[in-house]
Amino acid sequence: MAPSGETVSRLLGLLYEASASPEHWSDFLLALVESTHAEVAAFTLVDPQERCSVFANPEFDPAWQRAYSDYYFRHDELFELFVEARRLHGGWVGTNQSVIADADFHRTLIFNEFARPIGMAHQFGAILAGLDGGMEGGVTLLRAAQPGPFGREAVALLTLLAPHLKRAINTHRALSQARTQQSELQQSVEALDLAVMSVDGSGRVIRMSEAARAIVAVGRGIGLEGGMLQASRADEQSRMTELIAGAAATGTGKGVEFAVRNLVSGAPEAGNDPLWTPPTGGAMVISRWPPSHPLRVVIAPFHSKELLLDDRPAALIFLSDPDARPASRGSILRALYGLTPTECRLADLLMQGCDLAEAAERLRMATGTARFHLKSIFRKTGTGRQSELMRLVLALPGAWSD
Repeated sequence: MAPSGETVSRLLGLLYEASASPEHWSDFLLALVESTHAEVAAFTLVDPQERCSVFANPEFDPAWQRAYSDYYFRHDELFELFVEARRLHGGWVGTNQSVIADADFHRTLIFNEFARPIGMAHQFGAILAGLDGGMEGGVTLLRAAQPGPFGREAVALLTLLAPHLKRAINTHRALSQARTQQSELQQSVEALDLAVMSVDGSGRVIRMSEAARAIVAVGRGIGLEGGMLQASRADEQSRMTELIAGAAATGTGKGVEFAVRNLVSGAPEAGNDPLWTPPTGGAMVISRWPPSHPLRVVIAPFHSKELLLDDRPAALIFLSDPDARPASRGSILRALYGLTPTECRLADLLMQGCDLAEAAERLRMATGTARFHLKSIFRKTGTGRQSELMRLVLALPGAWSD
């Protein structure tokens, strides 16, 4: 008997929902248990380093899941037979009876030490071909001796689901990697104190780092209005709009061939044509009232699908405030060159523009003592002059140079 269209449709809906939102995997497994009259449904995946992961429906004791992934999968003769069948057929769905006689199965370690203690006697599964990352495995279902072995209807249902299971698992892995890389990228940006934001082609801010948020919050020269990045001066706003539109177009692969509607009549590059072709990004300054110096702005194309922030045309904007005190590079200097805390503070002061005497005064030490520390810094960093040291420090991650 073939599975009903309603059952297949429901399972597919839950499956693809779970691939995008991992918290819904339990819903899919519970529905699969119900549809096949099983008691346990579990994903079992083994990576090329022979590390096993198991994720089962909530009723399955997590202690047994850990026991299988930590030990029993290495002694699972049935799983090995399923994988061998997959290698022969390029993807395989079947019951334990289709690869081994019940009498032989009941003599295996996996049955006597794992399946029987948890009350499971019958098993079937789908071993999937073409899993990303060299993964091996798929979905396994188990149930007790009664109501007997899994029948053709259950096998037919899993056969229909198998190609979708492969896509869902691969999608889940890709999205998980994307979320991890996105989190690592955000942490790196914050750790390096970078003032950076992503905006869409119209200038609407998608994301920004804490350093960028601090600059924009002051509202001197540049700010936010209704989520849109706005420069105070009209001519600078026109220029920024142009650079953002061009950079976002380049990020989608359209580049200079992308013609956009001219909404800013003050842009001299637009002429009288309502459509104009933007450049691919660039650099500009944003004026501020004295004594503040202008902000430095760099606008770059950004392919969001590759860098995993948002699936939309976007540009990256880097802001640099020349009046802001440079962030300390002490931890990086200590890690790279073994500088002492005093040497790190001295290097920071020199990078901020202090001469040696002024730096010594601020560190409350004699100039001769400061010179001694500077020589030690030269020796550890392989530099011979203060100018060489400054070039090295300014080249460290997070340091801006003119």
